[in-house]
Amino acid sequence: MNLRLNASAGQVCPGDTSTITPAGGPPGATYSWTVNGQQTSQGPTFAFGSTGRNAGNYTVGVSASAPGFNTGTAQTTVAVQAYSPPTGTLRVTPGQIVVGNTAALAATFMPGTCGGPLGPVTYTVTEGSVTGTTYNSAGVQFAPPGPTPQQKTVTVTARVTDPRGAGTATATVVVTQAAQVTPRRLPDVTFNEGGDRINNCGKRVLLEQLKTLFDSDPGGQVVFVGHVAQSEVRRTGLDLKRAMNAAAVVSAGSGVCSRFPADKVMVNNVGATDNGVDYQPFFCETSTKEKSGQAVKQSDTARMRRVEVWFVPTGGAMPPSASNAKSASSQNVQTLGCPK
Repeated sequence: MNLRLNASAGQVCPGDTSTITPAGGPPGATYSWTVNGQQTSQGPTFAFGSTGRNAGNYTVGVSASAPGFNTGTAQTTVAVQAYSPPTGTLRVTPGQIVVGNTAALAATFMPGTCGGPLGPVTYTVTEGSVTGTTYNSAGVQFAPPGPTPQQKTVTVTARVTDPRGAGTATATVVVTQAAQVTPRRLPDVTFNEGGDRINNCGKRVLLEQLKTLFDSDPGGQVVFVGHVAQSEVRRTGLDLKRAMNAAAVVSAGSGVCSRFPADKVMVNNVGATDNGVDYQPFFCETSTKEKSGQAVKQSDTARMRRVEVWFVPTGGAMPPSASNAKSASSQNVQTLGCPK
């Protein structure tokens, strides 16, 4: 006999079958089948099943007998393949973002052995969210902003499935939170008993020091917080009037007054309390370049007769004493003109 074997598949995946068919045998021949030398079955064909078999190469043999012929043999090899999941890579662009910003996700997967077609890619993240192929860091939680920057490393996982299992790829994105920009404290503007006029020293603070800061950062804001002494509480609204006069000096835009946008000037009044803010008169308490009656003497208790002066840089945090502050424009500061 010129006996040979034909296999429908030389490689099979778990659960699959390869049908082995002999060729070259005479009509009426009887066939006996073996796998790796072990007798298995008889019949005109042999169905080699991969179920229950370890991955590897298997030798399928057959012997044929027929009247008038010598016994013929043949063999072939069938490989059982192990399943392997899809493999891939994930890229996050950019790799570092400021909290609240987004990054693009790009995943590429290749099918594994015996896996079949791949399904769509899905994403999960340890913090934040994903819509389509866009990562959004808005949900990343940080401690309240402080004097130093903060950052978190977020893990992004891409996943695909095939009919037999799943494959994943991971990447990371660094999410940062900037350090808090702190407000800048300037010297207090001080007042005489019952007065609300900005004296010459106060004007130097507002028109020189404060103007320099604002010119270098036009996106910043100015905050004025007015106080009164206990002996002045009968003068209702004096603390606000002091803060509003300071706002007029920097926003009136005529005479010696500056042209700060009034909507960037915030005013607040806290009455007869220090509001938890220390007294910082610096040179103004001892200024001698004042008109008669306008100098604030060292012997005076001027701690409560003052306006706090703050400059808040762009993106900076408001000082605690600015709680409930309103814009000078909403308080009609334009009606005051430029204080003399």
